[in-house]
Amino acid sequence: MAIMSATRADVFSNARVKLYPSTQVLQVANESIFRAAGWEARTREYDVPPKGKGKDPLRAMAVSRARARAAVRDIALCNHFTHFLTWTLDASLIDRYDVDEVKRRVTSTLKNLGFRKGFRYVIVPEFHKDGAIHFHGLCSLGSVRLCPACNPHTGQPLHTDRGQPVFNMQDWTLGFSTCIPIDENYERTCNYIVKYLSKDSQKIFGKWYLASRDLRKRPDVALIDGGMDYALFREEYPESYEIPLYNDVCMTAVQFPVTGGDCR
Repeated sequence: MAIMSATRADVFSNARVKLYPSTQVLQVANESIFRAAGWEARTREYDVPPKGKGKDPLRAMAVSRARARAAVRDIALCNHFTHFLTWTLDASLIDRYDVDEVKRRVTSTLKNLGFRKGFRYVIVPEFHKDGAIHFHGLCSLGSVRLCPACNPHTGQPLHTDRGQPVFNMQDWTLGFSTCIPIDENYERTCNYIVKYLSKDSQKIFGKWYLASRDLRKRPDVALIDGGMDYALFREEYPESYEIPLYNDVCMTAVQFPVTGGDCR
């Protein structure tokens, strides 16, 4: 069998478009790092140190966090979740500060909810200022039960500032929960959950986020032949943030809505 080869210019570009059901994300890097599908590099053009052996641990952590942000955004935009959730832990039921115990109990709960209730999710764990663990995420309920959340003083149903009803999730048994229907601005909610992976966030369970196995994890991608001028792109979209990748390579991205698109 003949082995086909191509030049770097044939295979790589510094720009690509990630195609989601309701939006498109244009990514532009300062180097040609995006490879066309079906091609594999014969040799790596840069060295990646073993895990935990990077010369700059802070930069390595920033790169890992940036990749996690991109992965959570991909999952959020590739799937249609119906609710935004917040889970806290009841100190009388679980040690909220014990990472191993929380991981074991929460992982077991998620498996049961997925298997028995059809619950689908992408969830970001987070430390409170006092070190207690809590969770934010997007979910599709399946047959998980909700009840209206009420003001404990007045007994009146609670609503967000935008008028969305607030519910409690009856099948979350490890503490308190709120569950809010996602409104028509789905992309805003997707971007909101990504913000929990901020520069101060930590990898709590050895991973940045938890997600159902049956979700679509990645969008279709289209390479832009010939690439784009990175400096000019940054000038045109100054609000776009720069993401460090490796060495001196970085990229930025801009999101555009798809007319008539739908995440459902």
